[in-house]
Amino acid sequence: MRRSWVVQIGGADDIDRLRRAGRIGLRFGEVGNVRDLTVQQIEQAIGSVHSGPAAPLRSALLRFTGDMHPGDLVITPNAGGHELWFSVIGGPYEYSAEPDVAQHHHSREAEWLGCLDRSTAWLQHKLQYIDTPAMVVELTGTEWWFEKLSSATLLAERPPRPVAPPKAPRKPRASAPAAPPPPPKPPEHLLCAGQCGLQWRTAVLIDGLCPDCR
Repeated sequence: MRRSWVVQIGGADDIDRLRRAGRIGLRFGEVGNVRDLTVQQIEQAIGSVHSGPAAPLRSALLRFTGDMHPGDLVITPNAGGHELWFSVIGGPYEYSAEPDVAQHHHSREAEWLGCLDRSTAWLQHKLQYIDTPAMVVELTGTEWWFEKLSSATLLAERPPRPVAPPKAPRKPRASAPAAPPPPPKPPEHLLCAGQCGLQWRTAVLIDGLCPDCR
């Protein structure tokens, strides 16, 4: 009986390299051929590289290597994009110290069917299961998935994301005209222009002359 899985691989670059190679794979370069290792040895190898709990990662690797089989459906989200990729496993688990796709030491043959935008209507109630943080998760309703995909239009390449138009530059705010400086106050006293040589209140000067000098 075929099954369906979510496999979190990474971003668009990893997905594209695996698609071109016709593979589906996981990294775990610190772990050798799973068929030659015990569960404890796998956890120890993972723990030598990862600081968090090793058990969830070990479980994900063992699901990929032992529980998945040819004919199973794999859904792979693009971690940095807006699409979901679909593939069907085509072969058994293989380990390579020098893999065809760099760093993906644990892999299987896969037929990549294409991708769908996450906003596709019939996917909406499934996203909560697809967006799981776990690396490998089994989904239910495998035949439902195959039926939906058989009538869907899958894209062979990543859909281009719409580019937002550039924002119009802000117009500089017109500054209010500077107020003219206030006129200087006239002096209260001025020197008489006559012969007295005295200062007088400006109010009493006529043509610069005090009453005595006029």
